[in-house]
Amino acid sequence: MRDDAPLNAARAILEPALSAGAARQPALIAPGETLSYGALEEGAGRAAGLLAAEGLRRGGRVLLLLDDSPAFVLAYLGALRLGALPVAFNPGAVEGEIGFVLCDCAPGLVIAEPRARQGVEGAAPLLEVSDFRARLAGYAPPPIAETRSGESAFLIYTSGSTGMLKAALHRHRSVLPTDRYLRETLGLGPGDRVHATSRLFFAYALGAILFGTLRLGAAAVLDPAWPSPENLLAVLRRDRPDAVFSVPSFYRKALVDGVGEDAALRAVRLYVSAGEALPEGIAAGWRDAVGREILDGMGTSETICMLLASAPGAAWPDCAGRPAPGAELRLLDEAGTEVAAGTPGQLWARIDSLAAGYWNRPEETARAFRDGWFRTGDLFEVGADGGWRHVGRSDDMFKVSGQWVSPAEIEQAVGTGAGLQDCALVGLPDADGLPVSVLFAVLGAGSDRTAAEAAVRKAAAGLPGYKRPTSIRFVAEIPRTATGKIRRFRLRESIRTE
Repeated sequence: MRDDAPLNAARAILEPALSAGAARQPALIAPGETLSYGALEEGAGRAAGLLAAEGLRRGGRVLLLLDDSPAFVLAYLGALRLGALPVAFNPGAVEGEIGFVLCDCAPGLVIAEPRARQGVEGAAPLLEVSDFRARLAGYAPPPIAETRSGESAFLIYTSGSTGMLKAALHRHRSVLPTDRYLRETLGLGPGDRVHATSRLFFAYALGAILFGTLRLGAAAVLDPAWPSPENLLAVLRRDRPDAVFSVPSFYRKALVDGVGEDAALRAVRLYVSAGEALPEGIAAGWRDAVGREILDGMGTSETICMLLASAPGAAWPDCAGRPAPGAELRLLDEAGTEVAAGTPGQLWARIDSLAAGYWNRPEETARAFRDGWFRTGDLFEVGADGGWRHVGRSDDMFKVSGQWVSPAEIEQAVGTGAGLQDCALVGLPDADGLPVSVLFAVLGAGSDRTAAEAAVRKAAAGLPGYKRPTSIRFVAEIPRTATGKIRRFRLRESIRTE
């Protein structure tokens, strides 16, 4: 689509369902509240009127520090209708992170949960979520802004696995392909209900739930409570979603907490995983306990949509699937040459939902975005079966004795059956400045250090010498982002500060 083609993302999200006569069908299902597509369209229009009255204009930013609720969706769509840029961020984030976002995107308005007030007051105009909902009825919908396909539409802050937050700047056309994976790969359609334990301020849920599910004409099941296995069971019993989107660490916690035998889990048709590679042990445990497969996939904040996806009945162990609908993928070496099958390479992607770049980050944009392609930083290899397997991050890889070590590979090899609940491998310099590998490990219930260390050593014995962990450090937990990605820099810092 041409950059100058007329397109407003809010209209593009709701128009398919409204044109199909689904105005009375449920669009949002939340505790104590259901909004039809018609009510959502009207509410988004009123939200646009309220935001305009608060001084928000086309091109301005509105920061949403909100839980998953109809208010989040109304505010988000209302901003898009105005041609303003919604910026969703974790309302439970520490003040330093919220302060960084306030300085970085300079919002003209913040809509926040009460617990997020302290990090905002005095820094930007503030509207509490209860006031936002209470005032909506007093505003008439203004005309939808005649925005263009290539015009800036919204910002998504990445999870910061490297320790530095940055925002992907998306255009209005980014929302157009978001329903393809749900429809073409998962077989979802109008009338289905879709829920994500990942929050809407993450690209994973934003693309699948707010954008994709609504463009599909299905119903988005929302829950403002922070996700836990117990809260998920409550959602399943109350709202009966057909599909659940989550992350490996959540599936693992559900298994550890022993909720896998609950009948409510078996009533769900589809389980999807993304955010990090899905270990086979978790996938197998879920199949055994719940009787359902977990469909692994991979996407990024810069693409919103899945780049790799597993179809129902066609999931491979330790495999992210095959290229998702609309995604063009390449595996390149450091010289930019495509690698042979079976050889790890850096994943480059091209898809219609690709961001324009990073907000206020021209140098990082130039490094990651080239000629319509995006360098994800992930390392994959394609097996003989055509499946794409994640072997790590290019910035996680390190060399030992001149040979590359993939932390993900070692974690999978030594973490299975070793009495560990969780583990993470990092590369650190030894006394001579040469890289060695250190395994940080969390003991499983009923395990002791001596037995667990012996089990790790036994599992590692089958690896080449340079891949074996040089030392093992037992810790209370592995630091992870809210999407489940390992924050390896925190582990490195813990060593340096000793």
